[in-house]
Amino acid sequence: MLRDGLAPVRSLFRRSPVVLLSAALVLLLTGWAAVAYVRADRGVPECVERVQLRVAAAPVIAPALDRIVRASVGRQPCVSIAVQARESAAVAGDLANAVDVADAWLPESTFWLRRARAGGAFEVPGEGTSVASTPVVLAVTEPAARRLGWPAKAVTWASLIGPKARPAPVGVPDPAADPAGVAALLGVRNLVAGERQPAAAMAAVLRRLAGATFPAGEGGGVRAPGGGLPGKAQAVATSEQAVLDHNALAGSNKLVAAYPEIGVPSLDLPYVVLPAARGHVREAASGFLANLLTVESRDALLGFGFRTATGFPPAIPDDGRLRAEERRPVPLPAEETVTEVLSGWSGVQRSARILTVIDVSGSMAAPVPGTDETRLGATVKAAQEGAGLLLDNSELGIWVFSTKVDGDRDYREILPVAPLRAQRARLADRLDAVRVKSGGGTGLYDATLAAYRDARQHWTPGRINLVLVMTDGRNEDEDSIGRPKFLAELTRLQDPRRPLPIIFIGLGRDVDPDELTAIVKVTGGQVFRTEQPSGIRQIFFSALADLSCLPPECRR
Repeated sequence: MLRDGLAPVRSLFRRSPVVLLSAALVLLLTGWAAVAYVRADRGVPECVERVQLRVAAAPVIAPALDRIVRASVGRQPCVSIAVQARESAAVAGDLANAVDVADAWLPESTFWLRRARAGGAFEVPGEGTSVASTPVVLAVTEPAARRLGWPAKAVTWASLIGPKARPAPVGVPDPAADPAGVAALLGVRNLVAGERQPAAAMAAVLRRLAGATFPAGEGGGVRAPGGGLPGKAQAVATSEQAVLDHNALAGSNKLVAAYPEIGVPSLDLPYVVLPAARGHVREAASGFLANLLTVESRDALLGFGFRTATGFPPAIPDDGRLRAEERRPVPLPAEETVTEVLSGWSGVQRSARILTVIDVSGSMAAPVPGTDETRLGATVKAAQEGAGLLLDNSELGIWVFSTKVDGDRDYREILPVAPLRAQRARLADRLDAVRVKSGGGTGLYDATLAAYRDARQHWTPGRINLVLVMTDGRNEDEDSIGRPKFLAELTRLQDPRRPLPIIFIGLGRDVDPDELTAIVKVTGGQVFRTEQPSGIRQIFFSALADLSCLPPECRR
């Protein structure tokens, strides 16, 4: 019987190969349909397109996001998510320079969204969706807290940084580069609001705080266990999450959190989809936000010490150092308020952002009467001395200009604008290498306008922003933009809310004061002239003092 049963099969094999191939194709399609049915029945769709989603996140929350991504595999089956831990200041700077850094961004605070937009990234949303929050507190050492009555009573902000507080070193992260520092200044503003002279009281407190300012990004001001607080500080402005993280490992060096009794903006951790995201990538970015708002993601963020977006607390040890009650997050006030406070801060500590433009035209090789120096040598020396007047957290960059010093351009950058702390040695080296361009003319208009545009794009709240031009003459470039168009463009670039004066330091008798005065009049700047190099140091100090003066000592 078996032998007879094989007969039809033998007959089939003796037929055309086309029949065999057709039969195989039917079997293949039937199998594919069965697999597709099983995948659809299980809710696993076919991926028409694989999407790569890049999320830039502040280092403080990036580990939590990475945990959420790994725990959510399959929620977006056709999407691969890469979380990049990046400092918010760097992301804001890249976005302002139109660099494609990510598809979505989660900084510590709305402060950074505004900073990116102020730099020119106008398509970046001014507000995001808060996925978590953490209050800004003053983290106090236990000995200092006990002197203020803890644990019998809570430590207050008024007792530490109020107008009637006993002087004590309280550290503040650089407010121009850290939203916790901004929050501290806004807290001071609210503490002095009831004083008879609030502006004077504010200036007095800020001067006290300026002496204990530390760079942004130093672990939120809370160093590794046993490392102590920055400098000789007994308290620092930081986040509740940073204090929780510190105390978990600190042993006997735990910190006490002083919660503000006045309105102080929280870190709101906003999520935004960036302009670079298009099509399926934008859909994936929105899908990831939906994932971050689930109960599972909320619990993961609580596990990393963050509060929910509405202020519900994480697990907090019952030792009295932190408070477990719910605290509604306080939003960042209007941009005008933040800028006003930061401008006051820059005044009391003379923290600056200066783009210095140095004339290297042929006339700068002329000797200075009564000395053995050339005009350029005296100017370079003055620039070095002027940099010595600035704080380490001030930012300084150097351009040189003449005619056609970089191809057809009349200017060239020799040192990018960056904090002096990191580049004082390089500054000295670059200035030592500056040389006169033999036969070069003074390309004043094009160089000054280019520098002004650059400084306007990178205008930084919390600093004295200015363009400093050091020259010995007047515009000599016949191919330049010309005076009428130059002044018109300068006028167009003015923004009263973001002052950016041009300061001219003219050396020698060839300077045309009328031409320079017409330029600075547009920007609210000043012209200083001297025939002796020794006068330039005093000019630096006078310029900074005038720009940074606060009531009641002076009124501009």
